[in-house]
Amino acid sequence: MTDTFEDKKKLAQEHFKGSVGESDETTPEAITEVVERFASSLGGAPQFVPVRQDQYGLFGWCSDGVLEKVKNDGGGIRFGWTIWEWPKIFLTAEFHAVWISQDGALIDITPKPQRETRIVFVPDASYPADFDFDNRPTNRRFRIPQEPDYKMLAEAGISRMKPSQLEYERKRAAKKDIPVTDWVASKLPRATFPLLVDELIQVCDALDRKTDELSGASNFFSPDREYGDLLKRKIALMQAAEVAARNS
Repeated sequence: MTDTFEDKKKLAQEHFKGSVGESDETTPEAITEVVERFASSLGGAPQFVPVRQDQYGLFGWCSDGVLEKVKNDGGGIRFGWTIWEWPKIFLTAEFHAVWISQDGALIDITPKPQRETRIVFVPDASYPADFDFDNRPTNRRFRIPQEPDYKMLAEAGISRMKPSQLEYERKRAAKKDIPVTDWVASKLPRATFPLLVDELIQVCDALDRKTDELSGASNFFSPDREYGDLLKRKIALMQAAEVAARNS
């Protein structure tokens, strides 16, 4: 069992080395409308927070590192969400802890394997300073590619229909007891990229839950068959999403 700060520091350094370069996600270049919408769903406003190298920062144990910093240097702890971006595909909100300096500035002291110099952080006041980080919520994700407005497309298509064709569609809609616009919209082909990302998010969420189940409060665990199957599915969907993103 890991009890001391020094024990966690050694494990954090090992975990950090194994995580360098393994992620496709990084800090968004800008706080866009999509980032703001996602942050709003998390209950706060996004802001850039600088990352600073600090002797107390612990990769994988951000809360422990910040609390050790507070104990030695003063200041406080603030819980919230780091928003990561996989460009064109999805945003991820990861529960996180940052240090509050004596002058009230938020500073991220947790080391970053991708060498980010700042993060997008959404403070969450619903988690008090004495919150037990082991009970943290799981990651949340938000799809970037949006589906087209099928109803608007249907209206445009209806405006171009001949009277006989429009009458035919109205009769079909009446049989379904729905407006003709909804009927025509329901027949339009669905955009495949957003559906692909939705499936990828579902698998990522399932893999997160499985990881938490296997690891508990630790960052280390032994994968089982279900974990392996989910990981394979995630990799396949990630590859498909990357191709779709390049073609979008």
